[in-house]
Amino acid sequence: GASNTNSVFQTPPFIIKRTGESVASEINCSHSIKDYDKILWYKQDEQKALKLLGYLNVMHPYPEDDVKGKISFDGVGSAHCRLSVSNLSLNDNGVYFCA
Repeated sequence: GASNTNSVFQTPPFIIKRTGESVASEINCSHSIKDYDKILWYKQDEQKALKLLGYLNVMHPYPEDDVKGKISFDGVGSAHCRLSVSNLSLNDNGVYFCA
């Protein structure tokens, strides 16, 4: 039978920073999904709610309005993307997912 080789990889497993510092292109996502050129980013908070942060379409980032200037991402939607978060606060604590 056919095998499913669609895979999404994300690194690193965790990042520890101080308030006021930034995460500069340190959250990485890559995928091997044929003919797919979008990478979406979500954040899960302590209440387990998932929030869409935005997405990268081909090479164009589209952050959600409420995170513009705070969250940014760059890369190529058909292969990989890096997420950055500036001027960290306690509200930025959570689990970040790409899809």
